[in-house]
Amino acid sequence: MKHKYLILILAALATCFAGCKKSSGSENVGLPLIKGKWQETKLRLYTQDSTSTILYDTTYLQPFTNLDYAQFNNNGTCVIGTDHYYYPNQPGEPKNPQKINAITANWNYTAVGAKFVLSAQNNLVNPGGFDIRDTVSAPNPNTLLIRSVFYSRVGNFKSISDSYYTR
Repeated sequence: MKHKYLILILAALATCFAGCKKSSGSENVGLPLIKGKWQETKLRLYTQDSTSTILYDTTYLQPFTNLDYAQFNNNGTCVIGTDHYYYPNQPGEPKNPQKINAITANWNYTAVGAKFVLSAQNNLVNPGGFDIRDTVSAPNPNTLLIRSVFYSRVGNFKSISDSYYTR
């Protein structure tokens, strides 16, 4: 009889110890890590065809200004600003970024695991037949990556932009 209780107690202790592992710090990935203002430092634009072959791969390291930023707020909202249009290196597109009046876009963000998903605060009309998926990840405490993927319903390709930000 004593052995039954001892086995139950040992099983309960083993369960407790298994659930009490040391924190690796990854639990802190999230709101405290991305909260605040980030400045854009790099932009990569590329297209993938149906076989995942990369086409029109273009990386910009300039001209980024203080108007190129992502501001993550405590209330689950995000504002992204820009003052240039950037183009992939494909036929018919301009070869250099074009200066525009500064614009901002308002987003909501929601934690999904160690990443965040951005969603528009208003209903965007999307006549181009694209499905859009925007995610945010923080590879380290000083770098933020916002990935926008536009999935085409025609031609089975996707256009991807990877925007890199630092504090």
